[in-house]
Amino acid sequence: MVFFVFLALLACTSISDANRETTLRCLDCTEFKVTRVIDGDTLDTAKGRVRLFGVNTPELGERCASEATHRLQQLAGDSVRLEDGPRLTDQFGRILAYSYFTEDGASIDETLIREGLATAWTRDGQHRDLLVNLEREARMQGVGCLW
Repeated sequence: MVFFVFLALLACTSISDANRETTLRCLDCTEFKVTRVIDGDTLDTAKGRVRLFGVNTPELGERCASEATHRLQQLAGDSVRLEDGPRLTDQFGRILAYSYFTEDGASIDETLIREGLATAWTRDGQHRDLLVNLEREARMQGVGCLW
């Protein structure tokens, strides 16, 4: 009996991992190979250096920075899908884009916020309001290492 309960829990965990629960999705966004993760909100791709548009993570050396960087490495894997924000580049010439998993189109930006590893970018962006609300929920629940 215990064995069957264990199998059922394992199956549920695998299903929830495969079907990420994010509101934002983009299956038709262009896919790009990831060549390197720089920090929790920046990665190098075949398109160029990408700064995730919807989030801000701690800088290297700050509390929670290593967790955010490690998690972005896990989430991005070998490739990501990218969706342009209202501005295409930042003042450093990095590409600004929302990021998504390649296999199911779920939002990496949203996942980082839900897990308490990133704050929402509040100045602009087509997904700003949703991400700000998700940050508020994560903060109230004390999720992750930021709060």
